[in-house]
Amino acid sequence: MEILRYVVLANGLLAVVSLAHYVLLRRETFFSANRLALWLGLAGALVLPLLELPDWRPQKVRNVMQRTAQAVVPHVLPKPTSPDVTITFPNQRTYQAFDGQPKRYVWTWQLSLIALYLLVVLVLFIRFGVQLLSLWKLIRHSSHESYDDFTLVQSEKVDSPFSFFNWVILNPTQHTPEELEQILRHERVHVRERHSIDMLGSELISIVFWFNPAAYLFRYLIHQTLEFRADHAVLQEGIDPKAYQYNLLKVSLLANSSGITNHFSKSQLKSRIAMLNRKESAAISWLKYPVFLLAALTIASAFARHKHVETIKRYVPQPIVETITTLSGTPNVVMQPGEIISIPDSKSIIKSEVATSTIKPSSQLVKVQADSVQRSVEVDSLRSSPSRYMAYQGNRLYWIVTPKTTFDDFAVMRQEFAKHGDSMQINEIKFDLFYTHINRIIFSVKDQGARTTMNELQTGNKPIETIAGYIGIGRNVGYRGTGSLRYYGDNLPESLRKTALAEENAAAQFFREHRLDYLLSDGEQKFKDLGSGSSSYSKEFFKNKTTRSSGVVVKDDGTLTIDERLGAVKVFVNNEAATPESIGKLKVNQLYSVVKKSQQNSESKESFISAILIYTIEE
Repeated sequence: MEILRYVVLANGLLAVVSLAHYVLLRRETFFSANRLALWLGLAGALVLPLLELPDWRPQKVRNVMQRTAQAVVPHVLPKPTSPDVTITFPNQRTYQAFDGQPKRYVWTWQLSLIALYLLVVLVLFIRFGVQLLSLWKLIRHSSHESYDDFTLVQSEKVDSPFSFFNWVILNPTQHTPEELEQILRHERVHVRERHSIDMLGSELISIVFWFNPAAYLFRYLIHQTLEFRADHAVLQEGIDPKAYQYNLLKVSLLANSSGITNHFSKSQLKSRIAMLNRKESAAISWLKYPVFLLAALTIASAFARHKHVETIKRYVPQPIVETITTLSGTPNVVMQPGEIISIPDSKSIIKSEVATSTIKPSSQLVKVQADSVQRSVEVDSLRSSPSRYMAYQGNRLYWIVTPKTTFDDFAVMRQEFAKHGDSMQINEIKFDLFYTHINRIIFSVKDQGARTTMNELQTGNKPIETIAGYIGIGRNVGYRGTGSLRYYGDNLPESLRKTALAEENAAAQFFREHRLDYLLSDGEQKFKDLGSGSSSYSKEFFKNKTTRSSGVVVKDDGTLTIDERLGAVKVFVNNEAATPESIGKLKVNQLYSVVKKSQQNSESKESFISAILIYTIEE
């Protein structure tokens, strides 16, 4: 999921950078700034998807993107195979248990796409290597003449002059002395400003992102900017513009060079001549560069991983400290290296060096009380979890998934599972309207031999209940369990129970506070087939003398009724079907909003009121 998100976002940002530069900056004469802007834009396209950025998106944008992700992800990520056993608990939630037989490896279309991508990259890299090798052979087997800034390579095999790092390669027999002087001035700019690095970099970008048209546009813009810069520098040295343009036309007609070199190009001839005759850009044009930067940052913020304060707090490690106790009557306990020593103030420490000692029984050692009977708990080592959603206890790693668990939290959990040979895979996840809690989730936990899939769903944007489970570690590897929070009871580590209850309460409180927002969103989806047209009326509207245009009429005593002209129109109160009697019990001060749905008659082509949706506040 993270790799897919990075690939999509990086390619999208590359497209934004290339298009924004093409539209805003390519005609400006600030050539060095344009060159820098392109490379900074590329760096941003590659780095920004890896960063956590503030979430500046409007709520409507968040909703659209979330619905898109929920529609796309299940089709892109592989789905688990069908279970052999489905377990239904008394609470009606189902958990699917898979058999212990290893699954046969299956070639999928996702793997086919990856193989195709790598094959094309390999072919393009081979071609790139062949071009470099051919260029090296040409330089090696040609005559050389040293200048202050570069080495002139003369070869009759060359049709059009070009430069590559400190070499300028040309065929002197094809050019007059005046042409040679202008060519050398032009190529010297490429050499002095290290333009070959840009050429190689843009070529590599077009190889890695070969499937993205924006990569080729980026390469074109790099080439164009470098040529503009060299042409401009030649004219600044006092060369006659008309003579230079004539020679440029003549030399470009001979051009037939590699894409990794700085050469005279026929495809860019028209734009280069136009730029030579263009006036210097005005100082106000510098304002376009912040716009260019803001365009990239806006897109990055819209799709990037978003930073939430609550998420950051979850990353603070919560070590699970457990103390060793002794059984009554045990003569002595031998402590092994790395074990926990209990001290009188009930704090636990880890031995900082390897040591073995004998400890006599003492009443100061901590005892665990259970059903008024003293019993001991043996702990082989102290382990701390990197996530508040996991805790080690004995030979088990307990875990929970609450309605507030985020993608970043899942990533941390998956890393911890992998340490013990288990894996966690998210098959489907759906968040609420405000992207604050999970509304639906399907995920699986498996090792090499078995898989358990969890499916939790709530209707109406309600937060899911906490799912809990454990995996065996050490001598209990291969064991696992899943269930509800109540199913595990006191067997679940206290830190996990506290986290689960706190986050369930937080999600429930937020849901109650935004009940009407959720109702409106649910109604929009639930009744979308009742008409494409809709009109909304807030409670302020019903302070007017006449409210018939909304379809709801306020009586003299403040109660509500439906406009009789609408006939047997469908009416819903808080998304539930309502009768005239139940509507008559509502008062105007209970109204939050009214939505009037309308649709068109397929025969008469006239619109009519198809439904009235009434939403009330709690009183």
